[in-house]
This record gives sequence, structure tokens and C-alpha cells, in this order.
Amino acid sequence: MTEPRNPYRPLEPTFLTDLFREPLDPGYAEAAQRRAASAAAGTPPPRWRRGMRAGTVVTLVVVGLLLAVAYRQVVADEPTRTQVRADLEDQIHQRQAETDRLAREAETLRDEVAQLRDRQISDPRLVRDLRELEAATGLGRVRGDGVVVEVADGPPGVDPKTGNPELDPQARILDRDLQQIANALWAAGAEAVAVNDRRLTASSTIRNASGAILVDRQPVAGPYRIAAIGPDRLRDQFAASPTADLLRLLVDEFGVTYQVRSAGGLTLPAASEPELHHATSIGGD
Repeated sequence: MTEPRNPYRPLEPTFLTDLFREPLDPGYAEAAQRRAASAAAGTPPPRWRRGMRAGTVVTLVVVGLLLAVAYRQVVADEPTRTQVRADLEDQIHQRQAETDRLAREAETLRDEVAQLRDRQISDPRLVRDLRELEAATGLGRVRGDGVVVEVADGPPGVDPKTGNPELDPQARILDRDLQQIANALWAAGAEAVAVNDRRLTASSTIRNASGAILVDRQPVAGPYRIAAIGPDRLRDQFAASPTADLLRLLVDEFGVTYQVRSAGGLTLPAASEPELHHATSIGGD
């Protein structure tokens, strides 16, 4: 009669015992002994092994030559790339200066057109109402007292691997930061807002494009200056907003530059003419 197996009886670890007793496979041990015997007897290694070693040496030499040639090519092309980059930067600055000049000319011509238009309107009340509408919609230049909010990226750190300066993404002013500042100023009672002299209207956009911040499709660079014209309480109302709390947190955590101050006699330029989709007559035939 077969004795039933005890389920709690441990199995004998014969495999583990053999493994700890003989950790080296017998085949490896025999190969090591043969190599040792060949070396003691002065027997040269097999031909295929010598060929493998020679092939390895040749491969390493070829790879080294290729790396050296690639490095020399990169070093030789660096001055050309640097010059091309410098030329592109010069072209960008020239085009930006030309754009700014044309914008100033457009502003001057717009003022002249507005003056000629006002002369043709016989009713002074219509002229006043029209000026107020232009100021409210951002299509007219405005002057007055208000506040200026200035923000800028934090100081760059040092990359521990390359040693080059590198800006922490958390220390960078983003498009949504400018959006929140503008919205907080509107909510605090601002009557007109401009970002780096780019007047905001009801249809303005502040967005990011390939790392650059665009205001109405025009690039703006830091430090960013957000000017707003509004009532006397505008500065205190903005300073108490959640947006101001967030900016102060960025200052403490990442070194972002943030300052808000009252300013008198601000002049905000008119926004660019919007694209006209439809019009409604306000009087006459």
C-alpha cells in the first residue's frame, strides 16, 4: 500500500544544492582547463580566433576613422552655420524695424484720417460719441492714469551635464501668464490694456507659436510690460487678485521678475484696424 504524500513535507532542494556546490558549468570548466593547458604548452590559439581578433581591431580602427572624419566635418562647418545664423538674425531685426516703422506711419495716417473725418461731421456730439467708441473698442489712442505690470523670465541655471546656461521651463513667462494678467486687469476695472505697446481689443489673441509669444500675430519679447488705464483703485484691485498671488509665488519659487506700480499720463496706441465683416447704418437714408 502506497503511503499518501504529506502536503506539508518539504521537497528536497537537489537542484539548489547542486547549484551552490558546483556554481560553474562543467563545460565552462573544461574549456578553461584546455585554454590553460594550451597556454602552458605554448600552443597558438586557433586560426578562427586570431582572425576574429584581427577583424575586431580593424573594425575599431575604421569606426575611429569615421568618427574623426565626422568630427572634422562638424568643426569645419561650424563657422558657416554660425554665419548663416547671424545673417538670419540680422534679417529678422531689419524686418522687425521696418515693420515698426510702417506701424508708426500707419498710426500717423490714421490720426490724419480721423481729423479729416471729424471736420466733415457737423454735429460735435457725433464726433464725441465716435471718439468714445474708438477708445472703448481699442481703435483710438487713449491717454490717462493707470498701472503698469512688468514681468520677465527668471535667471537661467547651469546644466550639470554641459555646463551651459539653461532656463528652467517653470521660470519662463508663458502666453497664458500674459492672458491671466490682462484678464485680471480687465476684471479690476481697466478701460484700455496694451502688452508691449500692442493694444488689446475684444478680438485680440495672446498665444504661443514655436516658443514665441504672439499678440494679435505680432511677436513680443520679454521683459513684458502690460499697461492699463483705469480708475484709482485699479492697482489695489489687481494686487489682490489670484493672478497677482500666482505671480508672487513664481517670484518666490523660480525667481520670476514681477512688479506692479501706479503710473500717470500713460499713452496707449490704437490697435490695428480689424477686418470688417459687416456694417450697420446708424442714421440717414
